[in-house]
Amino acid sequence: MQVREYKPPKHLYPFIELFWEGDFNTALEHQLRQRVVPNGYVELIIHLTTHHCDLFKGGRWSQSPDYTIIGLYTTPYEVQFRDLVQVFGIRFKPEGIYNLFGVPASDFHQNYEDMELVLGSRFREYCEQLMEARDTAQKLQLTKAYLIKNLVDQENDLSYVNRAAELIRQSDSMLRIEDLPDKLYISLRQLEREFKHKIGTTPKRYMRIARLNEVHRQLEQNRQVDFTQVAFDCGYADQAHFIRDFKSIMGVNPTIFVKDRRKFIVNHKNSQLLD
Repeated sequence: MQVREYKPPKHLYPFIELFWEGDFNTALEHQLRQRVVPNGYVELIIHLTTHHCDLFKGGRWSQSPDYTIIGLYTTPYEVQFRDLVQVFGIRFKPEGIYNLFGVPASDFHQNYEDMELVLGSRFREYCEQLMEARDTAQKLQLTKAYLIKNLVDQENDLSYVNRAAELIRQSDSMLRIEDLPDKLYISLRQLEREFKHKIGTTPKRYMRIARLNEVHRQLEQNRQVDFTQVAFDCGYADQAHFIRDFKSIMGVNPTIFVKDRRKFIVNHKNSQLLD
């Protein structure tokens, strides 16, 4: 696959992690099947051609919608490519979906939906314009304008859920759940209830995904992997705890994952984005 990632403007950063373009199955394999690693974000995928990927839902493979919203997964999900698939994507911070559209990310938790059915005609018009755009610069311009218009229409402020989720992502795996109430001036029970409502999972589970995101970043940067060092850098008590946590989410242990890396799509936290 070939993926290019772009920075959002500052006023959208509280809600958007990045914009991206992707070409998948560039080798034109007849049936390329991969597992997508959870990264703590919600993906909107807009197909730019008639070729789509297949997603597994309800016990069977189905072609993904033209405009697919993929919710926050806490375990890997499978995707299948039969042709070259070209897409434009928006990677949402899960709490940001509510600010932009008034729809909680919990509505798509561990699932995917047709975003046109969720948002209606104005969203479809934006997507049609995007597909006709002559280059990346125009796609980004159209996308920013559409999102800013939605943000103005919603007229809502950042909540403690927004602040909690951002603290978790920015903590580099060193924040404890017990520290959040003091930083946000609310009870842990209140945070857990609202977090689950808007994002679809608990702060503790989300922190595990954020920590695993940092693990994947380190695994990708280092050719010779020292799992003991990775465990230490990512805030695990020891290597055994790291391996146990990795396997409980990924379904395989870290050694098998590194060996079979090509079978996975990893979209880890990226600090080097194009303007």
